[in-house]
Amino acid sequence: MFSHFAALPRVSTQLPPLPANLDGRFMTSQRVEHICRAIGVSADHFAIECVHKPGANERVILYLDHCGRFEGPVIRLFSTGFVMSVEATARRREKLATLFTHMSQRDLLSDRAFRQYERLIPLEPRTTITLDEAVFPADIIDISRKGAALKTPVKVVAGAKVTLGRATKAEVVRGVDDGFAVQFMRLLPLESFDENIVL
Repeated sequence: MFSHFAALPRVSTQLPPLPANLDGRFMTSQRVEHICRAIGVSADHFAIECVHKPGANERVILYLDHCGRFEGPVIRLFSTGFVMSVEATARRREKLATLFTHMSQRDLLSDRAFRQYERLIPLEPRTTITLDEAVFPADIIDISRKGAALKTPVKVVAGAKVTLGRATKAEVVRGVDDGFAVQFMRLLPLESFDENIVL
């Protein structure tokens, strides 16, 4: 989708690079949508590469795959895009920082079990994991209809069958230092899949 970006020179955005670019789209004050991709992120700012750039100081609404919806003003333009300030609560900034750190360390975007489905950060990340008869707490780093990345100090081996929350059956597909990733036995219902989801 972004082959027309290939010849454009890279510009230092002074933001941490991602292990894989996040595709998305943004809407300007004229209510026109444009495709884009995030090439650098922090909990406060996004560096966005695009063909049709907004104006300096213009407010934009941004939708990023795996991350959700964001709003904020354009604070700087560069030759292939712009940097925007992210307006978010302290709690959401903390969750974003955790998500981006997890992406950088584990390259979740390369996991075949998840990349075909949109991922988001739930407003209520706290849940529980049931393994055999043991129940322990966990935080959802991000979630798709197919699976989730979980932060928990409990070690669970790949292949283990678990229950997320009250009744979401899943299988552990990969363990990492700060938690593990699970794949759900069934896709989460589309009609209830948004940032308000609670497992």
